[in-house]
Amino acid sequence: MLAFCVLVILVHVLHGEYLGYVELTGDRSFLIWSYIVKWMALIAGLLIYILYTISGPKARTLGAKESKIRKEYPTKSTPIADDGFDFLREKKHLQNRAEKIITQKKCE
Repeated sequence: MLAFCVLVILVHVLHGEYLGYVELTGDRSFLIWSYIVKWMALIAGLLIYILYTISGPKARTLGAKESKIRKEYPTKSTPIADDGFDFLREKKHLQNRAEKIITQKKCE
């Protein structure tokens, strides 16, 4: 997103500079081409951004160092030591606030 914003700002600044040049020199022979190039650059940047975001992070390949690190140090899904929340992990169903109120009222 940042790269796309930089591209948009850069295109507008460069086009504005060219328009200033045209005003000073009075040479308007490439004025239409400047607008065509400006809009083509903006559309191309937008399409690249959309394709990049649609592809998602899983479609992008890992670098050589990242894949090597992931092979050497696999991530562990279970904690090594007891962190005090094991009693919650072992429960199949946790009660929410409404269920707790209902069970309290039934017990009374």
